[in-house]
Amino acid sequence: MIVRVKGLTYRYPGADTPALSGVSFEVARGELFLLAGETGSGKSTLISVLCGLIPAEAQGEFSGTVEVLGRRWPVAPEALYPEVSVVFQSPAEQLIADKVFSEVAFGLENLGLSPAEIKKRVALALSQVGLSGFEERELARLSGGELQRVAIASALAPGPKVLLLDEPLAQLDPQASRSIVALLQQIAAQGITVILAEHRLNFVLSAVKRLCFLEKGKVKFLGNASDFKPPERKFKPLKAKSQKKVLLEVKDLHFSYPGRPALFKGLNFTFYEGERVALLGANGSGKSTFLHLLAGLLKASRGKVIFHGKPSKERLGLTLLLQDPDLMLIKERVWNELAFSPQNLGLSRELTQKRVKQVAEELNILPLLGRVPFSLSRGQRLRVALGGLLTGEPMVLLLDEPTTAQDFENARRLIEGLRAELVIFSTHDEDLAKALSTRLLRFENGKVREESYD
Repeated sequence: MIVRVKGLTYRYPGADTPALSGVSFEVARGELFLLAGETGSGKSTLISVLCGLIPAEAQGEFSGTVEVLGRRWPVAPEALYPEVSVVFQSPAEQLIADKVFSEVAFGLENLGLSPAEIKKRVALALSQVGLSGFEERELARLSGGELQRVAIASALAPGPKVLLLDEPLAQLDPQASRSIVALLQQIAAQGITVILAEHRLNFVLSAVKRLCFLEKGKVKFLGNASDFKPPERKFKPLKAKSQKKVLLEVKDLHFSYPGRPALFKGLNFTFYEGERVALLGANGSGKSTFLHLLAGLLKASRGKVIFHGKPSKERLGLTLLLQDPDLMLIKERVWNELAFSPQNLGLSRELTQKRVKQVAEELNILPLLGRVPFSLSRGQRLRVALGGLLTGEPMVLLLDEPTTAQDFENARRLIEGLRAELVIFSTHDEDLAKALSTRLLRFENGKVREESYD
């Protein structure tokens, strides 16, 4: 076996319960192995263990046996490279160059390879991920799916024997997700061991033979995928309240990025109190741009966004959850993140504590209040960032991919529990969008159309 894990237990500093408890499994050479489980179940922690970050570069309590390629833990991450490569949750966070060639070549240069060998390996890696000819492309102009492929190419270029991926589908539309899963199957067929942490089971379950399903840090299922019964998706359809009060209007909205063709031309929409509006569309279709225009973070080249009857630069009572939660986390503890807004509003300590506890319970992060935000999984960090907004009790909530890295149950609780008068959220999960919204807007080629639920 290439990977052996036995009795693994790990507790983060300040945590009341272990993130992993008694975890055991083995993975063979050339296997595409799935680590599944809901948000916060321990998948990301396990990936951090397998790549050597835990316990070599993390405090906390570690016990059990971990062995990869014959090396027994603790092992420093650099000692595993290049035989073990990892692609973390957000590809943008680990891509550092401006062009594709430079990005894929970076790790090879650190290995001291010759320019000719680097050029050869970059070409091979890009070919493996279906990006031949992309060497001179700028990363800033690539789609989410293409960025994910570049990250995988960078991990493949050094010639690893083990490839670890943490939620690689989290920010991808359905088409890109299916494409990445097919790519991972091809990589495993080449003899590389691929360990994939993912909760979007509808895309990956049919592609793997075996999986380990985690629940609260413990192994709930270990075996053949054909014997596994995924958790049911349960929801109650939402009904819009009477559409009498207009909260937000978009009138003749035009927008283009510098040096690019117009993205939006003459958009007109009215949003009402009580609505939950889902924005659907492929990566790069304009969903995030639209939300940034509504929030006033981008300026329209023509037209108006009217909030409460007034076109205003300062839209008090309207707030935006960014797609990358890490850009919104500024405090040393989760409790402080949630307390920041009510404290700034001048609320008493008692009322602040009440709000923090209430929001933490609603978002299923109450046990995390004493944790350091950046020790959490991406899905948990996203809920912490959202909690920091909710304790300020905004009137209008704009959410950019709030279901990213969330399992269905946490996503359902997240959207259903929002108490804002108007919620507009973007998502790639079409089933979730239809289940948890009162209205659908489809973004495609710069056009936005209202869509039925049929």
